[in-house]
Amino acid sequence: MDLAPLVRAVEVLMTPLEWGGRDAWLAESLRRVRAACGAPGPDLPADALGELEAWLRLPGDEPGWLHRALASADAGRGGGGALPAITDGSEVFVLVVSLRCALLAGLTTLHRLHAWQGSLGQALDDGETGMAMVDRLSPGLPTTQELRVSFGLRGREPQVALLAAEGLSNVAIAQRLRLSAHTVRHYLERVLERLGLHTRKALALHLMTGGGERPQPRSRESR
Repeated sequence: MDLAPLVRAVEVLMTPLEWGGRDAWLAESLRRVRAACGAPGPDLPADALGELEAWLRLPGDEPGWLHRALASADAGRGGGGALPAITDGSEVFVLVVSLRCALLAGLTTLHRLHAWQGSLGQALDDGETGMAMVDRLSPGLPTTQELRVSFGLRGREPQVALLAAEGLSNVAIAQRLRLSAHTVRHYLERVLERLGLHTRKALALHLMTGGGERPQPRSRESR
């Protein structure tokens, strides 16, 4: 067995985050698996995932095992992602098992990334959790929940409002909330319009003093 193509294939299968996306990783994995199996092809098929599944199929696998493994956070323990007990000592079988182990390691990395992204998104979207640091730094300011209830601010508007009241620039707010500076400016303009204000300084004072009665938004005719 020529180990060089096998090692190159294993390197790709185990590193899905280095290829700019899942599809690019699967396509490169198929190229390397073909080479490791001695059947390089000039072009990738329309169904690269299906061919990769066929190359790495082991006894006991059901059709679609790779699709299910990609979708399942438990890909390495059951269903099509599991490895059978090795009963065949042939060179081909050992090759496929080696590639399959590398693939499962790559799938585990993908699932961990998706879990982390989900947790991060939930934390950022949770007003009370995502803005807890702002509330602690400035106890005189209302919480994001109070801004939603009292002034009808929606989405990321309460977060942008509080950070702007803290004195952060649009660029700094964008970095904190992982948004573009243009999006932050758009949110801030909507906040000021909703509260009938014109400047960041007025916004900070308005929030720290409780705002009194909620002002009516400025009409388009008055601007």
